[in-house]
Amino acid sequence: MKKLIPAIVTICCLTVWAYAGSIKYTKHNLSYGNITGDIRSSETSMICVFCHTSHMGTPDTPLWNREEGKAVYTLYDSSTLYSVPGQPDGTSKLCLSCHDGTVALGRVLHRKKEFAMLKTNMGRMPRDRRANIGSDLSDDHPVSFDPAPAVATSPELVHPPVKDTVRYDKSGLLQCTTCHDAHNNDIGHFLVKSNRGAALCKSCHDISGYNGVSSHDISTKTWNGQGRDPWPHTGYSTTAENSCMNCHRTHAAKGKERLLSADLEEEVCFSCHDGSAAKDIRSDFYKLSKHNVFASQGVHDPTEDLKTAPKHVECADCHNPHATNRMSATAPGVSGSLRNVSGVTISGNKIKQAVYEYEICLKCHGEDKYHVASPAERMFSSTANIRAAFQPTNASFHPVAARGKNSTGNYTLLPGYMPGSSRIYCSDCHGSDSKSKGVHGSAYEYILQKQYVTGDYSHWSRENYALCYKCHNAAALFNEFSSSFPLHEKHVREQNTPCSVCHDPHGSPQYIGLLNFDENVAFPNLSGQLKFEVFGSKGYCYMQCHGHDHGPAEYNRR
Repeated sequence: MKKLIPAIVTICCLTVWAYAGSIKYTKHNLSYGNITGDIRSSETSMICVFCHTSHMGTPDTPLWNREEGKAVYTLYDSSTLYSVPGQPDGTSKLCLSCHDGTVALGRVLHRKKEFAMLKTNMGRMPRDRRANIGSDLSDDHPVSFDPAPAVATSPELVHPPVKDTVRYDKSGLLQCTTCHDAHNNDIGHFLVKSNRGAALCKSCHDISGYNGVSSHDISTKTWNGQGRDPWPHTGYSTTAENSCMNCHRTHAAKGKERLLSADLEEEVCFSCHDGSAAKDIRSDFYKLSKHNVFASQGVHDPTEDLKTAPKHVECADCHNPHATNRMSATAPGVSGSLRNVSGVTISGNKIKQAVYEYEICLKCHGEDKYHVASPAERMFSSTANIRAAFQPTNASFHPVAARGKNSTGNYTLLPGYMPGSSRIYCSDCHGSDSKSKGVHGSAYEYILQKQYVTGDYSHWSRENYALCYKCHNAAALFNEFSSSFPLHEKHVREQNTPCSVCHDPHGSPQYIGLLNFDENVAFPNLSGQLKFEVFGSKGYCYMQCHGHDHGPAEYNRR
């Protein structure tokens, strides 16, 4: 009978080859006849024996011939995990008897002495091989769980189609064998389905705004050969072909939570957005003023409460990588690059998907703890909380959250802007000073697109106030017959008073014309007054400024 066992195993192996392709020419052939990989036995030509036996195997199917490891596994966990993975069982446990690196590859049940193995770590899977998953599964896609409760809970999870090659085990559990076929490597990585275009991932994941819409799913961008290869492990050459694999790894993920391809969130984005396979955004984050995504690591969470979350900014606070696309929009609506991102309304309510661009900004800039030092911090009426500055109930504001209140003709605006009807974006003023889009970083303070000088006694030039002149006509501003304030020429050009001394760039709770005075320059007058009034066609300023007492100073309004 003992002499018959090798023959029986050989017959079984031949049956397997006929059924599932030739395992003989894959790395799962651990016999000394293996010509595909360097890990092989020096003692036997039998192939199937390393996994199967016709006698003296375990009760597990199919005729299992391996000793199970004794490892206790560290499981994957995430705040967005809908399922509850357990310790690996079923076919996953069988796979891990080799791939966790704790059991010698040549240690089989029907033989007292283990087979000697070449290129191994004392017979075990070498630690430096990608195939050695280890006992820490927190960086791997979870297995050995029932996906049904998750599918019922999340609209973005689905069951594989009927008769799909992606399938659960006989108990309805998701296992290693859901994605891998140990006997067939025709596709590569022993996958049951090609993952080109994330076809394998999409069998179970149906992410809102992603399939066939998101730039990360349809872009034909390729690596330009500069810097690092963004897709070193996939074999695919375009963003669309890599799809989910642009950002995620199913095994050995560096960013364990959410299986990201890098341990730092921003580095996932910069693997392409450093100019190697997409526009260079990275360089903006090294400029004078920026949303400093490097300042914190591992803090952002998709489920975070803005009221209690630690102060931070990450790419995913403003961008949803699953839904981002190239669709355009008009102010104040969100553009494609900001789709499906949470926000805060002008009234302070949290919403899952921002409708307007400013609602994304208000997630942080509508909370006092997030504001940065700016001209707004030293204004007579504090508007450091930008949500307070843009309130439609204010006396005046730039038309971001609502149409402006000046419904009369304003000849200082450039063509294309209409008083009382035009709307603008936060990003019309804030953004990169280079050609890249987005409020990432700028050479100018406050992440402004162009220069906006706020230091008192600054010499006037078009360049110093280039930001204002994106929308305002400089010639009309300094023309006493067209400007609503005929003394602009005297204050700005002659006395070198910057715009920010009198005007709040966001809004003024009390005064028309964005008037809100910088208390480092404008002080109460000798009567203790610091204010502005309008009576009929006259304006009155009460203050001390540049050594002059206005008690009040009167001027004609246009």
